[in-house]
Amino acid sequence: MKKIYLLLIISSFFGLLSNAQEMKMISTVSTNLVVENKVSNYTSITKNVDGVSYEDFNSVSKIFTMEKDAPSLPTFSKSVQLPNVGKVSYSIVNDGFDEYDNINVLPSKGSLKRNVNPSAIPYVFGPAYNDNAFYPGKLAEVGNPFIFRDTRGAVVTFYPYQYNPVTKKLRVYKNLRIEVNTNTSVVGLNEKTNTTTATNTVFNSLYKNLYLNSTQYNPVQEEGDLLVITPSSYASTLQSYVNWKIEKGIKTTVVTLDQTGTTPAAIKSFIQDFYANNPGLVYVQLVGDHENLPCHSYGITGAQEQLWSDSFYGQLEGDDYFPELIVGRFSGNVVEVQTMITRTLEYETNPFTGDWMTKAIGIGSNEGDGYGDDGEPDWQHLRNIGTVLTNYGYSTIHEFYDGSHGGNDADNSPSAAMISTAINQGAGLLNYTGHGWTEGVSTGDYTNSSVNALTNTNKYPFVISVACNNGTFVGSTSLCEAFTRVKYLGTPTGAIASCGSSILMAWAEPMQTQDEMTELIVRSDSQNIKTSLGGLFYNGQISMLEAYNQSPTSQEVMQTWVFFGDPSTIFRSKVTTNIIANHVETISVSGANLEILSNTNGALVSITQDNEIIALSEIVDGVANIEIPVLTSMNNLKVTLTKDNTKPYRGEIAVEALGVSSNENLFSVYPNPASSMLTISTRGIAISEATIQMYDINGRIMIAEQNVNLSSDYSLSTDSLSTGLYFLSINTDSISKVIKVEIR
Repeated sequence: MKKIYLLLIISSFFGLLSNAQEMKMISTVSTNLVVENKVSNYTSITKNVDGVSYEDFNSVSKIFTMEKDAPSLPTFSKSVQLPNVGKVSYSIVNDGFDEYDNINVLPSKGSLKRNVNPSAIPYVFGPAYNDNAFYPGKLAEVGNPFIFRDTRGAVVTFYPYQYNPVTKKLRVYKNLRIEVNTNTSVVGLNEKTNTTTATNTVFNSLYKNLYLNSTQYNPVQEEGDLLVITPSSYASTLQSYVNWKIEKGIKTTVVTLDQTGTTPAAIKSFIQDFYANNPGLVYVQLVGDHENLPCHSYGITGAQEQLWSDSFYGQLEGDDYFPELIVGRFSGNVVEVQTMITRTLEYETNPFTGDWMTKAIGIGSNEGDGYGDDGEPDWQHLRNIGTVLTNYGYSTIHEFYDGSHGGNDADNSPSAAMISTAINQGAGLLNYTGHGWTEGVSTGDYTNSSVNALTNTNKYPFVISVACNNGTFVGSTSLCEAFTRVKYLGTPTGAIASCGSSILMAWAEPMQTQDEMTELIVRSDSQNIKTSLGGLFYNGQISMLEAYNQSPTSQEVMQTWVFFGDPSTIFRSKVTTNIIANHVETISVSGANLEILSNTNGALVSITQDNEIIALSEIVDGVANIEIPVLTSMNNLKVTLTKDNTKPYRGEIAVEALGVSSNENLFSVYPNPASSMLTISTRGIAISEATIQMYDINGRIMIAEQNVNLSSDYSLSTDSLSTGLYFLSINTDSISKVIKVEIR
């Protein structure tokens, strides 16, 4: 069925365009998914190019077909979650179309890099304009399956706008459906055979944001584990950073290049094996510059650039670029990494007071009109982001745009001094969109020298750069590195983290990453909250891959956009509040229930001892009840409560005794102190089978005996033990007792 229209281009209708477009699941059977795409009534808006009126689809869609010199038409994409195995096929159904006559459509200029001005690239009407056929011809398609950590998915793309350049007819399919079938008895592409999973809030939230039919659910707690890979010379420098991550409840493992190997292939192989054995792993922190810990190269681009990549280390399954892990880097020498650690610990544990984190900076070029993501020029893209942030509660949006655009943007182009003043006053977020090179950006001529003169102690923005080569750190010091290395009078300044491309940056695609990050920051979906810097950035990247249907350019951006900083750091977007907590000051028994009272619902409660996580919980209705396991150490318990946009609570509980209270008088151990022999008496109670272990103060098992009969006094030789303090553990099916013993 079709309807034919002759469009009269009347200016009064220009503002009446409805850009509503809806994509939804109408069947969620995993092996037979049906996705529907509905497009609203089409009203023409045109723009004049060289005296000819052409359709302007920018209010219809933010993404367009990008085949160079072929018609540029709206396209819509969304991902679906597939069964882990099986061959995927699809079929398309439509309910007809509306047809419009006398339509002119401009060609795409292709996917451009940011070393050019799109307006300087001429429109070329290529061979497609000589074909008497509707372009792009296909109404919908399903991309190759990809593996995304615990899931397998595919991008579904609709092409409801079809254009015949010879007859100048435009067809708009208002209701398209695609049926995605998976035959699990036939081997398919990118099957997920590793089904070991560990739920965590970071990736479960990513799944929910990505898939129309996500079957994953947010767990109550557990952000995910952290693996730190470092040259051995940095290990002592990292200790305070590692201690804090463990204290806040992130299981953290440090390995050196002596363990992993020194080549990218060896390091990635180690990560793959570690992930297989530790499915709770989410974050990988690389430590050192390229010459200390190598970046991976995917090869040479057409512009003769190396495709330097750190995200390579987190892409572990399938031949796609969807990550299984979130990767960041502390890039620098030992002294510079210490600056990064000091800044990270301050940002997370003791943030500076005030509202600096509710201020944002947008720096952008005057270019890209009609070509950028959403058809926006760079400055308009950033202004729209600023509007969204303002509506969320940001107090100030600094605008630094080439040219004069009103609003908060001063007349003429900005200077480096103007930008530095805004950073020094304090900001929580800085977006750059424009031209750049390794050591600087064009708007404001802002360079490493400008960064190195910053004095913004205690007030650190998260910097996202959409510019060429700001992350090219191999063989040089990039702008993004400068932001993380700088300090003033011995105190860190600069950025909490910065993200930049290691090659010439694409024009439109990464703008989608900035848009998606903004939506996550303002929590436009209350059920999809991401708070870590890495969670924000990588989710934005995944949104870009999806929106651009995994195009080669979007994949290249994913490969080469480098994250400098700690991806597990929690982003600050609101004025900091204090977590108040109450609990006992001492605990005398193990296995007891510990009650933590707090004013902050949703706070993660972490109990640690001797740099080990003992228990994790969450404040619900003002309280968390935590069962303390059997302890083998008399050292204090650390009680730490954390939540985004708060200052953590950090307290301690003294351990007065070890053991379970009901068993306090069950055992007698003598002599204590002992020398060569220890006698264990049950005071006449028959215990026919027990496990006995002796721990040193570091938790190492020094003696272990199984199936011990304690029906009568039992003698335990301690000849193998050196002088010092130990802990004797006695366990049966129903009894657990730990006793401190001194050996002389």
